[in-house]
Amino acid sequence: MRDWKLAALGFLALATGVGCAHVEAPTGGPEIREPLRVTAVQPDSLAVVPQFRGPVVLQFSRRLSERGLDDAVLVSPRTSGVSVGHRGRELRVALREGWEPGRVYQVTVLPEIQDLWNNRLEQAVTHVFSTGAPIPDTRVDGTAVDRITGRPEVAIRVEAILTPDSLVYATRTDSAGAFTFAQLPEGTYRIRAYRDLNRDRALDPFEPRDTTAAQLASGDAAAVRLSVVAPDTTPPVVVSARIERETIELQFDDYLDPQQVLSPGQVQIRDAAGNPIPVRRLAVGPLAPVAADTVAPDPEQPPPPPDVAVADTALAGAAPPAERLPSQTLTVEPGTPLTPGTEYRIRVENVRNVFGLTGGGEASVTPPAAPPVEP
Repeated sequence: MRDWKLAALGFLALATGVGCAHVEAPTGGPEIREPLRVTAVQPDSLAVVPQFRGPVVLQFSRRLSERGLDDAVLVSPRTSGVSVGHRGRELRVALREGWEPGRVYQVTVLPEIQDLWNNRLEQAVTHVFSTGAPIPDTRVDGTAVDRITGRPEVAIRVEAILTPDSLVYATRTDSAGAFTFAQLPEGTYRIRAYRDLNRDRALDPFEPRDTTAAQLASGDAAAVRLSVVAPDTTPPVVVSARIERETIELQFDDYLDPQQVLSPGQVQIRDAAGNPIPVRRLAVGPLAPVAADTVAPDPEQPPPPPDVAVADTALAGAAPPAERLPSQTLTVEPGTPLTPGTEYRIRVENVRNVFGLTGGGEASVTPPAAPPVEP
């Protein structure tokens, strides 16, 4: 009986010890609060190493935590599964089926990697080497923004896909939505950014994305801008209309492309008797203010001095106008005032949403009657 109790206590102690095993920061010394750094790499950066069998070794300034190592490393092109391990200050990265000959490889370590005091890299680090192919002097700089809000897309996946080989080089945007590819092999690339919502490192049909193209030759530098938006397969449809001062605001079920060229002929307004009402202008979102040169000048107001006019023009050229953002509102300005209390029927055609699909629809609106005049 006594032996059974001792065995049970021993098993409990062993289970408790295993269950509580985890990585803790070292004790007995001052806490370190400074960014983690890469101090050495093997093979050397930009080295050409035929028949390289790895692993790639990155030496850091302090001992690494094992938490999140797999998610913190990108290998491009990913020609087979990736194996990530660490020993003390070393991070070891290998491909399960080996490094293919004649490739330019990139190993990117993301800022998620941390030491035992939870200090991280200040920014991603990319190590480039070759297994035989020459390393070209190419570069792609880009930004990714939300198509609807214009805000930077932070920490989303960006891929440069070489055609027709379909080799994928991957990176991630920083806190400003910026990204860079360097030393990519020469050729034509599809460059796409997407929100990897399920973290499977693959573009799924439901994930917001944008794609563009770039042609690279040695010595080239390209700049791209990607506007990320959720996919859609339906055209925009009018859902409501309202009077806003002297304009009609048509609400759509999709965001409309603010860069499209619109003409008054795309909108028809008719009163209850079927009489057409002319359309002066329309725009996605609010209408732009009427340009000053459309107003007759005041003959008594002298023109500005030439030097002042030149300075104003230069200043205006130095500050480009803000980019127009998509909107679900199409604003229409009638050519003549609408009669209060009269119902009007509005029909819209060939309006394009941010996905490139065209649509339209119909809606009715009645300007409110003027309030009665108090005696």
